[in-house]
Amino acid sequence: MDTRENLAQWAQAVIGTYVDAASTAITGFCAKPKSTKRLHRTRKRLARLRAVLDDLAGIAGVTDAFSERIRRVHRRAGKVRDADVLLQRVQSYRDDATGEELEQLRHLRRILRKRARRMRRKLVRELQR
Repeated sequence: MDTRENLAQWAQAVIGTYVDAASTAITGFCAKPKSTKRLHRTRKRLARLRAVLDDLAGIAGVTDAFSERIRRVHRRAGKVRDADVLLQRVQSYRDDATGEELEQLRHLRRILRKRARRMRRKLVRELQR
């Protein structure tokens, strides 16, 4: 075996390790999609996989389609995570609000929760494809 083949096998093994970690996180999230911790873990593992793919995909012979799918799923997971964080911030604003502000924040929270649920469903569907 020449050096190039050894390097390709090594890169494939490294990527495989990160694919396995991301797969485990995705399975956990899909089993409990309302869990913000599992979403965060999935997003972190996808980010690490993306970084490894950026570095080693060419050496390992990974297709552009696979790398793009990981980017797309990671982006979608990020949007869901951002929605969760925004909902938490709105909740903290509600704690200090009174009267009309409180009612407006309740209305905003309902809208954001609906949007977050829809985004979460899309993410789960994307992950299960």
